Amino acid sequence: MKATTSIDSPEFVKMWNLLDILSILSDDGQCDPALLFWLVEELLDSQTIAGCRKIFDYLESRRERITAKHFKQKNLVILRSCNELLRRLSRAEDTAFCGRVFIFMFQSFPLGDRSSVNLRGEYHVENVTVFETAEDDDSKMEVDTNDTPKEQGDVKTGAKNGAQDSSKALDPDTLYPLFWSLQESFSQPLRLFDAGHFTKFKSSLESTISAFQAIHEDSIYSSKSMENLKRTLKRKRDDDGTETLPEAFNPKYLTSKDLFQLEISDLSFRRHVLVQALIITDFLLSLSKEEREKRTNINVSNKSVIYPDQLNEENTKWATDMKKVISDYLKQGSDGPYFFRMVETVLARDKNWVFWKMASCPPIQRDPVSAASFVESKDAAQKMATNKRLRPNPLNAVPLDFLANEDEGSAMEELKSAERYQLPELDGFKSKIADDDFEIDMPTNNETKAAAVAGKASKSWRALRIASRFKLASFDKIDDPKKIDIIFEDDVEGDEDEEDAEPTASEEDMPSNRDPIILSASSGVATSALREKLMSEHKGVFAPVVRHAVREPAEDEVNGKTFHFVKAQEFNQLRDGDRLIEYGTRDGVDYGTSTKAVDAVVDTGKVPIVELDLEAAQFAKDMDFSARYIFIKSSPSDIDEEKTKDLFDTVIVDEGDAEKTAASISEFIFKGEADAETNGDANMADAPSANGEEEA
Repeated sequence: MKATTSIDSPEFVKMWNLLDILSILSDDGQCDPALLFWLVEELLDSQTIAGCRKIFDYLESRRERITAKHFKQKNLVILRSCNELLRRLSRAEDTAFCGRVFIFMFQSFPLGDRSSVNLRGEYHVENVTVFETAEDDDSKMEVDTNDTPKEQGDVKTGAKNGAQDSSKALDPDTLYPLFWSLQESFSQPLRLFDAGHFTKFKSSLESTISAFQAIHEDSIYSSKSMENLKRTLKRKRDDDGTETLPEAFNPKYLTSKDLFQLEISDLSFRRHVLVQALIITDFLLSLSKEEREKRTNINVSNKSVIYPDQLNEENTKWATDMKKVISDYLKQGSDGPYFFRMVETVLARDKNWVFWKMASCPPIQRDPVSAASFVESKDAAQKMATNKRLRPNPLNAVPLDFLANEDEGSAMEELKSAERYQLPELDGFKSKIADDDFEIDMPTNNETKAAAVAGKASKSWRALRIASRFKLASFDKIDDPKKIDIIFEDDVEGDEDEEDAEPTASEEDMPSNRDPIILSASSGVATSALREKLMSEHKGVFAPVVRHAVREPAEDEVNGKTFHFVKAQEFNQLRDGDRLIEYGTRDGVDYGTSTKAVDAVVDTGKVPIVELDLEAAQFAKDMDFSARYIFIKSSPSDIDEEKTKDLFDTVIVDEGDAEKTAASISEFIFKGEADAETNGDANMADAPSANGEEEA
């Protein structure tokens, strides 16, 4: 093979064969262990980026074998060659290849290796963000160009801007130096120990958050063209059966003032900056008094990453409040909860790595069990399981005493006993488990306590098996597997609901379309009164859907009628299991509507009515929940019709007369679909005529 042979040529396979031979020779000690990686290093230097990808295909396919032996003689060459390759790659264009190189190093080097641990806690201070300053704008003429922006803004100017009222959103020109000055604190958080710099940082961050919140409020109602574009893209993804991730990665954002307003209008850009701010607030909170007390029990501490500074109560409260504001902002949007949960999980795991580094990186790897210890444990287990004495009855064998001739009649009666073939009653286990709990709390001796623990586990398991036949819904309310009293309680509320439920109307009285009704209204319109009016005029036709709420019921509220009051754990299970048609947070309380509650009404043969606000109705629509959406507004000019006509099937104006408004809703439910089929789609524009209005 010649030196000019292309890596794509079939003859280049000889090079791969040579590397395999060198791997075998190095494992047998017949050549230098690092010879293979020396040749790989030369290959990487001589090839293009495309050729380096093929070389890495070889390294990834042989990684476990070529790093299994003599790794100490190879690690420096591996580290040097990978770092040289990373310097050649572009993080914007070769992002996937950079990830492959990092993964190869992470899989090759152990977790506690010195080359992969930043023991001194050094920061990437070379990553300096340069941006335009007010002095640059004043000193240059109109013909000047922005070739070389200066570092940092004027400290006096930043302090003056930071002293402004943070509750008001600043204009882009004023926000520009405050926003980009945050990057200095993000890359060098130790500068926050200076009181003046920390005050400027707080003011800049508060101004940035206020501006982001103002941008979010302005973008709640998007244009019709953007909504249609999103729905078209969603249909295409559903048709193709694939889901593409947004291309939002950029290793270095541009800091030109002309692009600033466009950048902060981008949601991914705002999230990127807020995640940086979330990391800094976690760093500040790690310096609080409570967090420092948790680290007092570290035996061997790494002084380089344990800072002597402590955050006072005022700054601790500010950091806590700011973290909550950032978290609430990241949760907004359809994918906001998922995005925040992902970030929160990563930061929570990173705290464990920081604590491990503070403890001077104790070894994580545990030595394998020796062969002698394994054999000894195996022999001891066999001896414990072997009983040399013969049992009168074999283990698990049924006693045959009932076959004795003198007791033949009673033996046959015992065989016919119902206890031998029927399941025991569920309530029978309640008292037995209570007796075991009493023995566990006040044992006679250790043997009786151990027997009570084993007996309770057996009885609990059998009780759960029986309860799974008809009380499966109670399993979601079990928080502690050792306490299953909930399955023995009677579902009194469910029985009362069944007794109070009115019979379903006849087929003649039911509407032709029995899809659920989403009833939403603007402020000042009582949807509950309209719902009661519909139910009273059309008995047995409609039934309300009770939503879930994560809070305790008030004095005048009834669980199962006002709301389904649940714990946060049960609500999260419903949300993560895609069993909610919509969910959201109102005044710090999580609310949602489960598909099971809707299906329960449908099973009775009635039409479900779900009362939602405008945001929740939009959420249900985005979740593709099939229903008829009705919006009641207090006046014709209350809400722009362009914002509601794509979401709702009809918009009805409430004139202060509940009976007239309820009649308009009934007319749409019972006659709207039939009229649309008879007269065509043009009649849908005449929906307000239900209130007696006529178009000019």
